[in-house]
Amino acid sequence: MIKVIEPGFIATSAETQTSTKVGLLTVNYNAFLGSKLIDAENVPQGYIQSFVYTETMNSIMNDVQEDTLFTGNILAELTDMYISRLEILNPNITFTSTLEKK
Repeated sequence: MIKVIEPGFIATSAETQTSTKVGLLTVNYNAFLGSKLIDAENVPQGYIQSFVYTETMNSIMNDVQEDTLFTGNILAELTDMYISRLEILNPNITFTSTLEKK
């Protein structure tokens, strides 16, 4: 989870923000097998589809990435990725991960 140190409205893109104050965000993901074109041939490719939800389960951010971009704990890597995005959009707000670092 991502904790917002001082709950408030957060920007989710350059043009949008949450409709309610947010204090805690949940990162969720699923994996699926798709394909991609390599040298004019369709080859199997795994993908990670991720979402960020508010306490009221509103999805405020999402992404799809090739599974090869992840090298370890997918949830921890996604959480850090979303924190980085949120910090860029909200420079005056502090976001922290509630996941244990091992």
